[in-house]
Amino acid sequence: MEREYKWMIPQETLSALADFLHQAEKRISHDMLHMAAIYYDTADDLVYKNGAALRIRQENDRSVCCMKRTLKKEGAQALREEYEVEAATLTEGLKKLPSAGAPQALCDLLADQTFRELGRTDFIRNCYLLEISADASFTAEFAVDVGALGASGAMQPFEELELELKSGDTAAFIAYAEMLERQFALIPQKRSKLARAIAAAAQKDSQ
Repeated sequence: MEREYKWMIPQETLSALADFLHQAEKRISHDMLHMAAIYYDTADDLVYKNGAALRIRQENDRSVCCMKRTLKKEGAQALREEYEVEAATLTEGLKKLPSAGAPQALCDLLADQTFRELGRTDFIRNCYLLEISADASFTAEFAVDVGALGASGAMQPFEELELELKSGDTAAFIAYAEMLERQFALIPQKRSKLARAIAAAAQKDSQ
């Protein structure tokens, strides 16, 4: 299960937010990833009709197949089922995804389908692992994503922040996220990267 918040990058308060996240009482590790993903569906939208999204993403030198199913969205927060396995192709990924918890019936349904590209993303992710100890403790990943999304030949720039719960107390994580949103005037990014990539691709097709 994935619980995350997604916000637009606040230019006016970004320096103050960065200073806050680097305070000494928070243990932070840092990593930088180049992420390039292609999202897929069948000609008759079987992935979408089953409430899912399907992608192959290159994360530096690692290729990952991921299936997501959104259970709830409210403001900046989203709750999703997320399953991922190392795989170079959809065929390989759909064979492996049930072992990671993905619905077997859906993977079997999709295994013999022909896919089309819905959209793509290409961005740099700077991610920070935060270990927060207050009344209750949790670990979360704070990510800054900067890059482009859309379709081949029609990519549009984007920037966003993500905060994802990795382990620990859910209520404390939600309270922390809501505090960040208030204190740094963060604006929820209500549309997923996939939704924005599809919109950018549609603009290309309409021209």
